[in-house]
Amino acid sequence: MTRGDERQLRALLDDYTLMVREALGIIVTNDVRSRRRAHELCYRRLRERYPHLHNKFAQEAYKRALAMYRSYRKLLNKWRRLPAKERRRVSPPSLPTVGESRVVELHIDTYRLDRKHGFLALTVSRGGGVYLRFLVLEYEYAMREIEGAKLCNSKLLVDGEEVFLLLTVRRSVEVREHRNKLIIDVNEDTIDCLLVDYDGGRAVLFSIKHNAGRVRANYRRIRKGIQEKVKSPRVRDKLLAKYGRRERMRVEDRLKKVAALLADIARRHSADLVREDLRDLNLNGKRGSRQLNYRLATFPYRKLALYIDYKFWERGLEVHEVDARRTSITCPVCNYADKRNRVNREMFRCKRCGFTFNAQYVACLNLFSRSNDGMVAIRGGRLVLISRKAAQVVAVDVAPHDAPTPDEVLRGKPARIPIVSKIPQIPRAGNHTL
Repeated sequence: MTRGDERQLRALLDDYTLMVREALGIIVTNDVRSRRRAHELCYRRLRERYPHLHNKFAQEAYKRALAMYRSYRKLLNKWRRLPAKERRRVSPPSLPTVGESRVVELHIDTYRLDRKHGFLALTVSRGGGVYLRFLVLEYEYAMREIEGAKLCNSKLLVDGEEVFLLLTVRRSVEVREHRNKLIIDVNEDTIDCLLVDYDGGRAVLFSIKHNAGRVRANYRRIRKGIQEKVKSPRVRDKLLAKYGRRERMRVEDRLKKVAALLADIARRHSADLVREDLRDLNLNGKRGSRQLNYRLATFPYRKLALYIDYKFWERGLEVHEVDARRTSITCPVCNYADKRNRVNREMFRCKRCGFTFNAQYVACLNLFSRSNDGMVAIRGGRLVLISRKAAQVVAVDVAPHDAPTPDEVLRGKPARIPIVSKIPQIPRAGNHTL
């Protein structure tokens, strides 16, 4: 990037920030909720004020301002639904403002990526016949994602002397249904898995530990300490915002990495995903201590399900949802449901047939039965899965001492998410009723 391009980029960033600020003022004043209304009120005015910029920058500016106002309205409605006593204690959300921005939204019509003389070049149309040109550093992972994909609206992030291109791509993926299945049960700190390999004639139970709940609990203690010890409201709010951002980033990083790890395991075995249907998930009931209620209520189950679904579809694998109600207290052999079946966190013992198993994996076995793939039974003193389609019997094994996926380094700063491979042996059957 030349000095002239750098000056043009700084000018574009300043003008775009002013456009967003002006559009936000119009939207807040007129209480605009729809994109059509925002276009009617903002587009012509922004084009008259900034005729030297590409017309798509005006469009992206009012779209960004509208998104900020919608987010404010969502928080305001949430605050209004609080009980009167809680509303007096909690302040309402403040109106959105535009400070010093470092991001410029790029419409697909305002930029172009092409290769010149062996180098990847980014050309941005500022408007009025002015073009900004950058040389793009190429990363092997990023180039694999771009190959064969369609470019979409993207962003330029200016961080001091560095400029980052946040590229959005769209790829058409053919999703096919596979015979093998990877069944998962999402918990507070682990994801319990059952990999059913019909081709190899076996099934393996294993667990992946993500510790997102523990991260949430640690940051809750940090925020509580800040609220108790810091007396200055300005300093307290600044520290709470800092640690809140850090908590969200670390939790999302762990969720994305564990989703990619699950998808890689499934792709190696050509297995589709079977997971819980979390659309009607309700965690507002009283379950135990205040800390336990907090951890269960704040764990991002739906966000994790979204990341997992995306990673599986990206690899051409199908996703199936199964009703998850009472899966942790239902016997997978005789289908008897009773809270007393769950002896403790580690042990499951059926009150009807006496089936005893590690309680951590009972939900996976029930999800397998409810997926219409087959049933769980005891044959020769061993736990087996019987397929309904081909009447195939698959033995269930414990996870080997070596993890079912190679020891690999995941992208990013946090440590690699370990796979818990030591699982108690499946007990011999006693008196079981099928």
